[in-house]
This record gives sequence, C-alpha cells and structure tokens, in this order.
Amino acid sequence: MNKNPLKTRLLPALSLLALTVILSACGGYTTVDLGGSASGVTRDGLVLVNAGKTVAVPVNATSYTFPEKIDIGSQYNVSIQAQPGSLTCALSNTSGTASGQPISNVNVACTTNTHTLGGTVSGLTTTGLALTNGSDTVTIAAGQTSFVFSGKVADGTVYGVAILTQPAGQTCSVQNGTAVMGSADVTNVAVSCV
Repeated sequence: MNKNPLKTRLLPALSLLALTVILSACGGYTTVDLGGSASGVTRDGLVLVNAGKTVAVPVNATSYTFPEKIDIGSQYNVSIQAQPGSLTCALSNTSGTASGQPISNVNVACTTNTHTLGGTVSGLTTTGLALTNGSDTVTIAAGQTSFVFSGKVADGTVYGVAILTQPAGQTCSVQNGTAVMGSADVTNVAVSCV
C-alpha cells in the first residue's frame, strides 16, 4: 500500500495548527497566575512557597501573586516558608490542580501573637487587693501567691500593672510592672505586701 509522503508530513503540522486554534479559542493560556488574598500582614517577613518558588508578602498587602506562573494541569501546594515576627499566619485552599483560570483563592490571614501577663504575690494576708492592666483587672485573695490576668497582651504592646485597690490594713507595691510584651508569657511581675 502506497503512503502519500506529503500527507504524512502535513498531518503533524495540521494537528499542531488545530491545537493552537483550540488554545487560542480558550484564551491561549498555557500558564496561569497563582495567588490569593492577604489580611493582617502588619510586619515584614511573610514568605510563601510553592514548588521551590517563593513570594514575599509585603506589609499591609491585601493580595499577592507568585512571580512565576504555573502550568495548566500542574499541581500546586502552597505553604508558609517564613512567619513574620510577632504574627502567626495561616493559609486556606492551599492545594489543587491548575485549570484554565488564574488561581486567586490561596488566601493567607495573619493574627498578632498574644501572651499571658502575670507574676507572684508575697506577704498578702488580707482581702481586697486588685490589680489592673488597662481595662483588665484581677482580684487576689488573701494568701494567694500568684496571679494571671484573664486578657492576653499582644506582642509589641506596652503593659502596665498597677494596684487598683489596696488590701485592708496592708500596703502593696508592684515591681517589673511595666514593659513591652515580648514573644513569651510574662511571669515576673512581683507584688509585695506589708
């Protein structure tokens, strides 16, 4: 059986032309953007990664996009490579398969880290002692040797523990009561009563 050499050479070229026409009818995309919304990014240092490619999300960004597009049909799996200082960030919709539309729903939300504020009490033998940190208060019972405020304090926020009410018949004072909240719970505020 004789094969037509011209037909044999034209068939692959026609197939490629047909594929090009189909792709152009769909918008011509072979790659798409990968990104999403961002919220709570109040500090530098947030870096996201997908398949070894990274993007740094700037302070106060409301969205982000990886610099490199990804191929249609490829898998993506975005994760956090670096957390910004004093924040904890989380991702949603982290993985999937790229289709013909840009991916814009891999969202990142950050919240400020918070820590407990407390310390020790010595010499308290009567009732009525109350401490304050802004609008947060704690009442300390006679004989109690430690305290913790119910409200947590955000990283980088100034706290100031003071005596709200003195106990009956005693005078108490506060040491280490004012500072800037760091990256761990505070347990060294010292209240002494005489």
